[in-house]
Amino acid sequence: MKKVIWIAVLVLMALFLTAEFSYPIDRDDYQVIKRAVQENPKIEPAKEVKWFKVLVVDNKTGKEKVKITMPITLVEIFARCADNKEVRVKNMGCTLNIEELLAELKKVGPLAIVEINEEDETVKVWLE
Repeated sequence: MKKVIWIAVLVLMALFLTAEFSYPIDRDDYQVIKRAVQENPKIEPAKEVKWFKVLVVDNKTGKEKVKITMPITLVEIFARCADNKEVRVKNMGCTLNIEELLAELKKVGPLAIVEINEEDETVKVWLE
């Protein structure tokens, strides 16, 4: 069972990190959004991220098939130990540094990374 959980976590992380992004972001739009966020004095700092969570639920029975809760520091250690620290994003001509990506996600605070609802299962990956 432990092997299945680790394989599920690694597969989900690999899928997330190697996913092809279908919506290109215009550099000017990004700068406008970034400036607006920085200039808004009403924004409060996000809560600190402490956990990386994965949940797979069987939609027919409502039972949890896989439930993983890992300290975010453990995920960061895995990222540092990775042989390939950069992932190339298809059709965009850019690469993502895994450690930098995790650092940026942590800055945002708790958030849902991906939620997939299918007929048989629901898969959720988030930071808490």
